[in-house]
Amino acid sequence: MKIKFFFICALCTLFFVSCGSKTVSYLDQPASDAYDKILKDEMENLPDFSAPAVLVKDLRIAGTPSDLKWYTSYPKDLSSSALKKGGIFYGFLGDIPNTFRYMGPGADELCVRLFNTQMPLLWTSFETFEFMPCSAVFWAVDISSKTVYYKLNENIFWSDGEPCTADDWIFADEFCKSKKIVDPAKNRKHNNLEVKKINDFCLSVHVLDNQIYTEQELLDISNFKPIARHFYKGQIPDDWVARYNRTVEPTTGPYILKKYDYNNGLHFAKVENWWAQTYPHFKAIANFDEIFYRIITGDKRPAFTKFARGLFDVIHIDDPGEWAKAEASKDVQNGFINLWRGRHVPVQGPAGLFFNTQVPPLDNPFVRKGLYYAVDIDGMISRVYADKRVRLHTIGSGQTWGSAEFNNPEIKKPSFDPKKARELFSRAGYDRVNSSGILVNSEGKELSFVILYDDPSLYEAFGLLYAQALLAGLKLEFRQMGGKLFDKLESRDFQAWWGSLNSYRLPDNYTLFHSSFAKSKSFNNFFGYSNPEMDLLLEKYEKDSLTYVEKAAVNRRIEKIVDEDALMIPSFYKDTIDVMAWKWICFPAWLNMKYQKYLDDPMFGYMWFDGDIEKECLKAKNENKILQMRAYFLSDRYR
Repeated sequence: MKIKFFFICALCTLFFVSCGSKTVSYLDQPASDAYDKILKDEMENLPDFSAPAVLVKDLRIAGTPSDLKWYTSYPKDLSSSALKKGGIFYGFLGDIPNTFRYMGPGADELCVRLFNTQMPLLWTSFETFEFMPCSAVFWAVDISSKTVYYKLNENIFWSDGEPCTADDWIFADEFCKSKKIVDPAKNRKHNNLEVKKINDFCLSVHVLDNQIYTEQELLDISNFKPIARHFYKGQIPDDWVARYNRTVEPTTGPYILKKYDYNNGLHFAKVENWWAQTYPHFKAIANFDEIFYRIITGDKRPAFTKFARGLFDVIHIDDPGEWAKAEASKDVQNGFINLWRGRHVPVQGPAGLFFNTQVPPLDNPFVRKGLYYAVDIDGMISRVYADKRVRLHTIGSGQTWGSAEFNNPEIKKPSFDPKKARELFSRAGYDRVNSSGILVNSEGKELSFVILYDDPSLYEAFGLLYAQALLAGLKLEFRQMGGKLFDKLESRDFQAWWGSLNSYRLPDNYTLFHSSFAKSKSFNNFFGYSNPEMDLLLEKYEKDSLTYVEKAAVNRRIEKIVDEDALMIPSFYKDTIDVMAWKWICFPAWLNMKYQKYLDDPMFGYMWFDGDIEKECLKAKNENKILQMRAYFLSDRYR
């Protein structure tokens, strides 16, 4: 498929540009021009992302059924001819991660991204969802017994140099089943698996429930990562959550945390002779020698300021206002920073405004339903985000598997309607107005609640929500919590909070809504919600003998109950990936895959550092010259 190559060259036909009485000249930029030429050429012939499973003839492994059909696949090398290895990547974090654990209390999406870097049995393509060799080279599925067999690569090594074998998957399964990790979701997943060692480099994973699965589904369910048995001496510590909060396990991934500082950040180093880079499909990733994440607290403004000073390499652009400022910024205009926009198909989990249904006034369902009309999400999208967001109507989007559609397309949230909101608030007893214009009940209590959040960039958006809510007689208060938000949610010390939960290809809502977690002091079911019908549906989704199509139907009903009981107000999602990157950070001509969410992942992403382009930038700065402006739009094929 041929796709147009878009880029903007500001004043590219001019060699000199007049700035008042001052003349600024362009620097010759052969390294940058060579890179652009490669991008143009490679955009005409996009790589083949497919990796279909291929039958391996005559493969037999002692201890496995003799009639198994073993498969592998042969993904291609996605490397650009412009790719260079080496250099240092500088990124930033808004705070030190909650924990260095990737399971248990406090382990959020960031912790998983940074520290759960062990390589799984199979790699999944972000373009096609096909399975590819990773820790396992070959796989076989016995669909009648719901058992998957994996033949491991015999040259896997942990970052500390120890070999990785089937024992590490056996130990990982034991670890994830243990109550000591305080992670019910992990417990549930692994309690449904029976993992057996066949030999040092072969294992089987049997799925225990009564559900009917396809081969692809069994591969997905049985695919998990190892844990270094030797590191824990084969024992799961009783105090694992506290003792290993700031301890880094060995990894089979490409980078390991070497140093950290609460003020200065994290330093990751490339694992020497990383074993997986012998695979063709991993040759184009993990391109940096070192990764530094600086800690920049507060809202995003200081981050932009420090990015402009060159303290880190890439920054995401979250809204149209930031994009406009980026285009107008001096270093973009002068060609030292490039703009990149990618499009992708997002898989979105629950995001928006979440309610604690155990505390007033949100314990009243009419208040919660009235908020559908009083919280102006559409206005937020159009006026704050210039229609560059897509409205989310339920607790997920894009969660599909083949013909199984897990999200309910019939759910449509209403538009802002203060009159309708007041009618519902009146049914909750808020039927009179005080001198401030706020609805009150018979006891004189105002219709008001506090929304906790941790993203300072939402200030303008919340200003709009505040003003619009007043038209419905509602007073909203917003309180930024930073790193303390999670603690508030776990202790149930909140009325409402704004944020998002992890996004999974298939919904996993059991711990989110089941009544058995309603009163627990944990992140599970922070809604404090109990509903017998919901419990039955969640249990059916988990255990009953269903195909994925049937499970999807159950989940659509779960989403409908969440909608009817108004447990949250879904917000929106973004289907573009926008970044500013210093010119020496390069990307391939195809930029991103269909389901790839991040452009700035230095560990498993496809970007790289070009030292020759950096030299051109430094030379231009020193000589008071400028370079040609570049803005790249390379993945509009997913529009």
